[in-house]
Amino acid sequence: MRIRMTVVMVALFATLAFSSVLRAQSGPASAGAKDKKPGLMSGGIPDLSGLWDPDFRGPEAVRLNSWDSADPFAQHPEQAPMTPWAAAKFKEARPPFGARQTFDNTNDPVQRFCDPPGIPRIYMYPWTIKFIQTPTDVYILYEYTKVWRDVAMNSEHPKDPDITWMGDAVGKYEGDTFVVDTVGLSDKTWLDQAGHPHSDALHVIERFRRVDQGKLELSVTIDDPKAYTRTFSATKYYNLSPGPVGETLCAYSEMKEFQEKVVDKTQTPPRK
Repeated sequence: MRIRMTVVMVALFATLAFSSVLRAQSGPASAGAKDKKPGLMSGGIPDLSGLWDPDFRGPEAVRLNSWDSADPFAQHPEQAPMTPWAAAKFKEARPPFGARQTFDNTNDPVQRFCDPPGIPRIYMYPWTIKFIQTPTDVYILYEYTKVWRDVAMNSEHPKDPDITWMGDAVGKYEGDTFVVDTVGLSDKTWLDQAGHPHSDALHVIERFRRVDQGKLELSVTIDDPKAYTRTFSATKYYNLSPGPVGETLCAYSEMKEFQEKVVDKTQTPPRK
C-alpha cells in the first residue's frame, strides 16, 4: 500500500508540474485557443488525457488475436512470416485463443503462471489504459494486472538494456502522435493471443494518435529479425471511457475457480 501511494503521489506532482510548464509556454489560457487543433494541448503536444477503453463494438472495432494485419483473428497463425527458429517455437505453443486455441493443458505463460503479458500483447486484453504526461516522462497505466510503464521522453536506449517484462521504452512526439520505441523485452512472453513467439531482439514501435475527442488510435509495428523475416503491424482503437477503473489482477485461485466452474464444464462431453 505504501508503494502504491508513493507512485500515485509522484504521478500527481508530475502532472501538476507539467500543467504549470504548459501554462508558462502557452501564456494566458485564451491566447492561441482559436489555433488549437483537436487532439493537441495548447503547446502543440498530443493530448492523451482520459481513460481509454478498447473498442469492441464500433465499425472500426477489431478484436485482435495477432499483430499480423493479414491475419488479425489468427485464423491462419502458421502463415505468419516466421523464421525456422520461430516456427519451431510456435509449434510448441498451446494458446487459449485463435485457430489453435485450447484450454486443456495450455502452456500460455499468462494463463499458466500469471506472468505479465508484456509488450505488445497487453493491448489485446479488454481493459483500459491511461496516460500521465509530464515534460520528461509519460506514464502508461494498464488496468489489466495493474502494471505501468515509464516512457522516457526524447532519450536514447542504453547500449546494453536490461531484459525486463515491459522493456526499455523511450518516447517522442511527432505532430499529433505519441511514439514509443521499446527494446529489451523478455522472450518469455508471447507477441499475441495466438502464441507467436519473439526473441530478445524484439523491437516494438507504438504510435498513439487521438483521432477525435472520443477515439484513440494505436498502431503497433513488430521488428524481430531473429524470429520474423519482415516487419509487420496492426491497428486498434480505443474509446474514451467514463470509468471507473476496476481491479483486474492475475490470481491463481480465481483462474482455478474459472477452470473448474466454466472451462471444465463446457469441455466435458454430456453423458449419453
